[in-house]
Amino acid sequence: MGQTPPERRTRTDLIVTALIVAAVVVAGVAVWWTSSARHSHLETATEQAPVQLPAENVPRQVSVKWSAPSAVTSVPQITRDSVISATNGTVTAHRLDNGEQVWRYRRDLPLCAATAGWQGGDNSVLAVYRNDRGCSEVMSLRGADGSRHGARSSDADADATLSIGSDYALLYGSTRLETWGSNLVRGIEYGRIDAPVNADVGPDRTGCRLYSALSGADRVAVVERCHGDVGYRLTVLGADQTSDEKIRQWGTTMITTSATGPAPRVIAATDSAIALYDGGTDASGVVNGPAGPRIRTFTPQAEAAGDHPVAGDPAVPVTSRPIIDQGVISFWTGQSTVVLDASSGSPLFQVAGAIGPGSVMAGQLMVPMPGAISVRRAYDGNEEFRIPVDRGDVKGPVSLRVLGDTIVEQRGTEIVALS
Repeated sequence: MGQTPPERRTRTDLIVTALIVAAVVVAGVAVWWTSSARHSHLETATEQAPVQLPAENVPRQVSVKWSAPSAVTSVPQITRDSVISATNGTVTAHRLDNGEQVWRYRRDLPLCAATAGWQGGDNSVLAVYRNDRGCSEVMSLRGADGSRHGARSSDADADATLSIGSDYALLYGSTRLETWGSNLVRGIEYGRIDAPVNADVGPDRTGCRLYSALSGADRVAVVERCHGDVGYRLTVLGADQTSDEKIRQWGTTMITTSATGPAPRVIAATDSAIALYDGGTDASGVVNGPAGPRIRTFTPQAEAAGDHPVAGDPAVPVTSRPIIDQGVISFWTGQSTVVLDASSGSPLFQVAGAIGPGSVMAGQLMVPMPGAISVRRAYDGNEEFRIPVDRGDVKGPVSLRVLGDTIVEQRGTEIVALS
């Protein structure tokens, strides 16, 4: 039996092989060049920050412990044991006692938003970056050490607001929103969808502009205006798809008869109530007293339940965000801080002259005031005493949160730790 003659490689074979190898190398370099890994830098914690226990008492005096720039946040972001700053594409976790870096994550992209949440669960920090698809690059980092926990990318608006409710994160812009679970798996996408899989997956409305949205429990409350609407609309959606992969609409209702004034703002969303701040430029829906700034409450099916006059501006400041802490919600209207019951959404009291929302420390509500922090009973708002605070030239707004025995203030584009 004769031997099989060896294959002969022609010049053409060698050229083709070289071209294939070159193409593979070029493709690999291209993937690496455009990948998030090349454009990101992560410094995880060498040791975790000390665990923070709740404060037992409210201090009578405070001084500045440390400060850090945080232009992307408008409310202090805290994990179980550290404070988060976000600026210039970088998210940093700081030790509470001295402000030193615990971990840091940086990308060569504009940072749209950053927030910390799920403190009873995964204790994660979410960072959202802008690319050519809008605020679409999402990174989840573990709050304890900064290690990567998850990532996702999808279509988004060029500017977007990020928040974390009890069960879902929510990112919304003017034309679309998305919810995600703590594993970053998408719950729903609503509004503008470039390539819908099913045409009838959501409510039958088109041309909608979204003005504000919040998630709470298994629902999302949205203030929007769609094609053909004469005023603003409140819509309540399920935060996750139904078993047949559709968006559940719990209810929708027109809440104003015109759109000449600022849109109402969602400030609370729970499985039992929805609360909106309405600047009062439209008198429709007023149940109690004359038109004017008020908190309007709705059922989880978007049915009107009541309204409560408050002091406030026709349009609240763009950076104003509600703070939920130990059973109460505080929200700054531009003229006062309104404190609501976190379950019912009903206002408990308001603090006139406040310069931002506050939080609870040792059972007392701390509200930022000009030159001071007002310490009040959380259930009725009675002032117990004031803590003097020198904020220099900062007049407000100031948002306040508490971690351990430290008070953390967001003053414009800076976070300041007080103790």
